[in-house]
Amino acid sequence: MDLNSHDPEDTLFNSSTTKGPSSTIYIVVIAAFLLFGGVGYGLYRYTAPAPPDMSAIRSAEIKETMVFLLAQPSFSGDEFREQLLGRGRIAKYAWKEKQVYFTYPEASEEEFQAFLSKHIADVSKVDFGKTVNGTIRLDDYELRPGPAAAKFFKTATDNFRLETDRDISIPFSAVNYSASLGELRELATSAQLYGGKMITKAPSRKDEPQMVFANHGIMVAKPGEPSLKRLVDSLLKDVGDNREARIQRLVDFVSSEIEYSFTEAVAPSEKLKRPSETLMTRNGDCSNKTILLASLLEQIGEEYRLLYCPLHITVAIPQGNYANDNKLDFTWDGKPWLIAETTVAGFQIGQTRVTEPNRLTSVQYVQNPKLPEVIFDAESFEVLKFF
Repeated sequence: MDLNSHDPEDTLFNSSTTKGPSSTIYIVVIAAFLLFGGVGYGLYRYTAPAPPDMSAIRSAEIKETMVFLLAQPSFSGDEFREQLLGRGRIAKYAWKEKQVYFTYPEASEEEFQAFLSKHIADVSKVDFGKTVNGTIRLDDYELRPGPAAAKFFKTATDNFRLETDRDISIPFSAVNYSASLGELRELATSAQLYGGKMITKAPSRKDEPQMVFANHGIMVAKPGEPSLKRLVDSLLKDVGDNREARIQRLVDFVSSEIEYSFTEAVAPSEKLKRPSETLMTRNGDCSNKTILLASLLEQIGEEYRLLYCPLHITVAIPQGNYANDNKLDFTWDGKPWLIAETTVAGFQIGQTRVTEPNRLTSVQYVQNPKLPEVIFDAESFEVLKFF
């Protein structure tokens, strides 16, 4: 075979060496590409904005949520405030202007300065109210000073310091409710709640005005909410696997450890609290005790229903092995349910008798919070509408 007579197209190698540019040109081109590419990337890295600090963003979100809670003590309670602010109080949060208004009780100047040092980044950016004729005035607000509120001042939210990577703990007789501020934010923003539309229309009835009421199921916590799961695990640690005993222990806790709030019960408008808020304030009316019990039952995967009665709401659970001595029962989905009442301290499912049983058994509407925007008329089975 004549080695000099090969067709140049026999191989890719022969083709490139006989027809293409020299290897030197390739090397120069590649080197130039790498040089300019490296310079360009370096300029991009030098001039590009720094990536967002996600931990700082998360901390700011938690702080703002805690400010909202601190500004609403009927939803957060004194123990929550004391653990975050000591003796200080947030009197108002003007969220549009991002201004926080504080009060501080009578105290030594040393104590007050310690509070400012801990919670204010730059004291020069604090506006203090001025006393005029015995009243402290700040913007459009006035404060009559006294032992509980001797100082009145404000600052921007960004200038307020709060340790966001921490827990709060609310002690009860046998267990503590503990939650990180991050967990409380997830509850406060409804991320861990079933959620849904707030206002429900009752079915129209002849010669009666249209009635509306609050959709309680939207405030029930989903299974696996961390702070409630820890609470339930503590409550049930010595109960064992008996279903009836486990449910009863949760009813015991809500009926006996959460004080009934007559203030909420007689308020002109419905105040619905998240389960965490009922635990932090240690009180609630029938609405908020029911929401708390439902949220605890969610953590053990127990079936239940919310029963809306005239001027009352309660929880029903499948009868199972409970006795039905008190006849506080209800039939739904073709099976018997018993009422687990939370407003009677020490209520025993199937046993405790109440003075007004019709108030609990005159069921008007039924709800499974897993379907938060489905509420049934107990008689017609019609699904109610929402605003």
